[in-house]
Amino acid sequence: MAVTPNEVIETGIRCWEAGASIIHCHARDAEQRPSLDYDFFARVVEGLRKHTDLIVQLSTGWRRGDLDCEGRIRHIDLAPDMMSLNIGSVNFPRGPYVNTPEDAEFWAKRMQERGVKPEIECFDMSHVEFGVRLWQRGLIDDPPFFNFVLGIKTALGFSARTLVTLVDMLPPQARWNVIGIGAEQLPATTMGILMGGNSRVGLEDNIYYSYKVLATNEQLVARVKRLADELQREVASPGEARKLLRIGEPTRTDRAQAVAFKESDH
Repeated sequence: MAVTPNEVIETGIRCWEAGASIIHCHARDAEQRPSLDYDFFARVVEGLRKHTDLIVQLSTGWRRGDLDCEGRIRHIDLAPDMMSLNIGSVNFPRGPYVNTPEDAEFWAKRMQERGVKPEIECFDMSHVEFGVRLWQRGLIDDPPFFNFVLGIKTALGFSARTLVTLVDMLPPQARWNVIGIGAEQLPATTMGILMGGNSRVGLEDNIYYSYKVLATNEQLVARVKRLADELQREVASPGEARKLLRIGEPTRTDRAQAVAFKESDH
């Protein structure tokens, strides 16, 4: 599992070569604990931009409660292409993950001001509704990009019916991505391909390739690409994904990889 900045960069390169369009990055400290270290992210962004054309997305996730809303988005100064926009609270197995409506609005406004595309993280159906309201109020630019996180034991589970319901809640302009946690990753991401959405895979969400067989990020990306090829949904390059999401070229100053698909009639 990638921990240091160099390891995250090297993993990103391998995932890019395997077919990833977007890389979602987290930071870790020397004790491998979650971090939002600015210098860590700076090194990762620099390295990924030097060696790949991936869309770089930085996490704003934080559960310890020792950072205010400004602290959780300080690394927006690094001009990433995307950042996670956590718009609602949810119970995780080890405790609550708190994201207030006021903080969500602050983050949405800041991302819009800086030209950073938000990925609207949805752990619950109410998060989808609030994300749509933020977009309707003009705080999120077209096309809004929703990410459905399914399979957390204390939150919204995965089923085909659940995913269909979530997609039906979106406005026509929206694009969407699906995550399956643990054993739900393969069926959820396959459904994402079949339903015309996008699929995210990686060790943040699932550490296994199959029963009791540990995975690498690049193995999980390669499998989604193979599935997409078989199902005749061509995978978009990072450049094509930029056009679909209306993300500009990077301003030059991990764990989970997203695979975006081209427009398709299938």
